[in-house]
Formats: sequence, C-alpha cells, structure tokens
Amino acid sequence: MAATDLENQTQAQSGKSPNTAEASPSKKNDEIPADQKAQALMALSTGKRHMLCQDIPAAVESLGEACELMSVEFGEKAPECAEAYFYYGKALLEMARLESGVLGNALDGDGESEKSEEDEEMEGDESQEEEGAAGEANAGGLKEAEAEKSETDSVEGEKKEGEDAAAQEVEDEDDPSNLQLAWEMLELAKMVFTEQLEGEKKGSITPDVKTTIEKKLCETFLTLGEVSLENENYVQAVEDLSLCLDRQKASLPSDSRSIAETHYQLGVALGFHMKFEEAVVSLEAAIAVLDARITNLKSKTESPDETKKDNIFHTREKEIAEIESLIPEIKEKITDTNEMKDESVRKVAEMKEQIGFGSSSSSGAGSSSSSSTVKPISAKPISSISIKRKAESDPTEVAVKKASISTSSKTGSDPIGSAIESAKKSST
Repeated sequence: MAATDLENQTQAQSGKSPNTAEASPSKKNDEIPADQKAQALMALSTGKRHMLCQDIPAAVESLGEACELMSVEFGEKAPECAEAYFYYGKALLEMARLESGVLGNALDGDGESEKSEEDEEMEGDESQEEEGAAGEANAGGLKEAEAEKSETDSVEGEKKEGEDAAAQEVEDEDDPSNLQLAWEMLELAKMVFTEQLEGEKKGSITPDVKTTIEKKLCETFLTLGEVSLENENYVQAVEDLSLCLDRQKASLPSDSRSIAETHYQLGVALGFHMKFEEAVVSLEAAIAVLDARITNLKSKTESPDETKKDNIFHTREKEIAEIESLIPEIKEKITDTNEMKDESVRKVAEMKEQIGFGSSSSSGAGSSSSSSTVKPISAKPISSISIKRKAESDPTEVAVKKASISTSSKTGSDPIGSAIESAKKSST
C-alpha cells in the first residue's frame, strides 16, 4: 500500500496523473503529418510568392520542397499534389530560360575576348619584329628546351582535359536539365488534373471545383507547349497547344483573353513548324478575339477576367488601351510569318534550279533535297510519362542549342526525390 502511494506521489510530482497513461505513440505520429502538411503548404505559398517577385532560383527551391513533402504526405498521384507539380514545372521552365540567356551572354563575351586576344597577339608580334634579331643566336638553345617542355605540358594538358570532359559528360547524363524536369513535372500535373476531371471520382466534384480544375489543366497544356517551343519540338508544341485551345473554347467565353493567348502561341508554333498558312490563320484568330473583347468592353458586356478581379486599379479604359497595344505586335508577327514563307519558297526554287529536272529521278531528288533543306530538325514527340531520364548531351551543341528533352526512361528510383535533387543542383 505504501509503495503504491509512493508511486502515485512520484507521478504527481512529475506532472503526470496517476490514473492516465502516457501519450501513445500513435497520437504523436498523428501530430507529425499535420506539421508536415502545414510545412508543405507554406513551401508552396512561399514558392508562388517568389514566382511573382521573379526570384526564380528561390521559387525552384521552395516549390521543389513542397512537391517532396506533399508526395510523401498524400502520394505522388494525389489531387493535393497537382498544384505544386504545376508551379514547380513552371518555375523550372523559367530557370531553363534564365540559364539559356546567361549562356548566350557568355558566348558573346567569349567572342569579344577572343577578338581582343587576337589584337594583343598582333600587337605583340609587331613589337617583336621591331626589336630585331639581336638575341636570336643566344636564344637558340633556350627555344629548344622550351619547345620540349611545352610539348610535354601539352600532352599532359590534353590528357587532363579529356578526363575532365569524360567526367562532365557522365555527370550531365546523370542529371537531367531543368527543361527536362519541367516537362516531367508538368506531365505529372496534367495526369492528376485529368484524372480528377475524367476519372472514377469525377461525379463527386462540384461545378465550381470542376471549373477551377479545368482552368488549371488548360494552363498546364499551355505551359507544356511553351516547354516544347523552348526545346524546338514544334510537333509536340502544336499538339499540346491545340488540345489547350479546344478545352478553352469549350469552357471559356468567346472573348476570353486566355483564348487569344493560346491562338497566338499556336500561331508561333505553327510558323516554326513551317505551316505558314495555318500560323497566319491562328494569329488572325487571336486578333479577332481581342477585337471582340474591346467591343464588349466598350458596351460593358465583357466576360469577367479572373486575373484582374483582385486588381483595384483595373478599369475598362485601361484594359482597352492594353489590348490595343497588343494588336500591332500580333500584326507584326503575321508580317514576319509571311516573310518566312516567302523566304522558304525562294530557297526551294533556288534548290530546284541548282539540281534541275532532267529526269524523273532528278526531279524526285530535287524535291527531296529541297524539303530536307527547308524543314527544321525536331525532337521525337514524347508519348509517355517518365519521371527520371538519361538526358541526351552533345558537347559540340550545348553552347548554342537549348537543352533537349530525352525520351529514354530510368526506373527504380524515387521520381519526385530525384527530380527535386537534380533541380537543386542546377539552381545552385
């Protein structure tokens, strides 16, 4: 009895009730996911804020963390992850564009430095000629020794450069580019959004939620088209943008500026794909939508613009002025497209004149050669979702071309984790 009283007294002194058990491990574990979910949502919100402030490296880091936490908390294909996937893919696309711009500036700088080095060498040669041949006799033996030393150093330097290039090539193959990762994350977002709209549980979502998801899916298709344009995969870009346009026409008002934007992007993609007539039609359709928007704004019958509903400074007059400033730019793009068409026709005619049409075989060769001259080389269309791939790398082209999306898949690795780790390496 005394021992029991002593135990109860000890528990009371320690702050524990003698009649209650210790907190169960299951209760502690229930608290951890809640904290992890809050951390994931905070990372997502922070990443979106960085995107608005154009702090792209910070956005990539925060959104990558959000994707990792949410995929662990809810599962990789959970609806809760779709928004994080979308914004992460969009941030990676912007990061790839930043890297491309930095690379272009570096190439320009290298050209200027090479030119200055050549000028310095020419000046040095002239000064050496002016000094004359006074020390040639005394420097004969020294030149031979220096030649032997430079030859040895050259061999060792070439060997080291070869080893470094091989190591860099292996590293590049293991780490996909930001453009590749952007495509992978956007494909994941597209898959999750589509499953919500067309899957088994589509009947359980409310009309408002369905409208929101449809809008996000259209934005995902549009961003996928932009990724393919950056990658110069114009076939895939046209496909994604066409799907986006079809969905927007079915779900948005006819004067929506989102439809006009997709028409414009599709026209750009068709132009690069050498389909000039279709490109002009799409660009003119963008102008028609904007003209309809202006007419509706003047008559105060325009459809609501969700992107401007929270803008307290928005007025109809400002939007009309903004749209009117966009239309000349689209008309200029139409002019450029027509010039591209004329240039293409001229090149084909020149090629035919050079080859000639003496026989049917030469005619066939001429048409084949001309078509190969005009059509651009595009990457293979991507037909399946793959989270981690071996990125194709060509050292001779990486300085002038944008990163290329590879279609070969790797299995047996954590998709979200590997993509996030690769993006973090690229951003640093």
